[in-house]
Amino acid sequence: MASFSLSLLVLGGVLMTAVAQVLLKKASGFEVRTSPWILFFGLSAGAYVLSFILYSQILKYFALNKIYPVMTVAQIVVITVVGYLMGEAVGGRHALGLVFGAVAIYLILA
Repeated sequence: MASFSLSLLVLGGVLMTAVAQVLLKKASGFEVRTSPWILFFGLSAGAYVLSFILYSQILKYFALNKIYPVMTVAQIVVITVVGYLMGEAVGGRHALGLVFGAVAIYLILA
């Protein structure tokens, strides 16, 4: 598989996990078993299923000890940015942690 396609596969896995998290956050704003909760919870579950399918394919091409930490840090960065855009606070230490995460990705992949 071409490296461009592999990059898209990893990006898709990261984004689907982030989408699942955001949908779950949205579901948490509703009472359990109400129609809006069921909708957002169900969409979140579907996004998680898709992210697991993508991840199972990603693991064909990458070592687990490299791709898992890279994707985890990337998911944290994406979810933090989305949270910030949704009005959640991101302090200096949090931002510094993201910088360290980016450095960790570089070191793991170098």
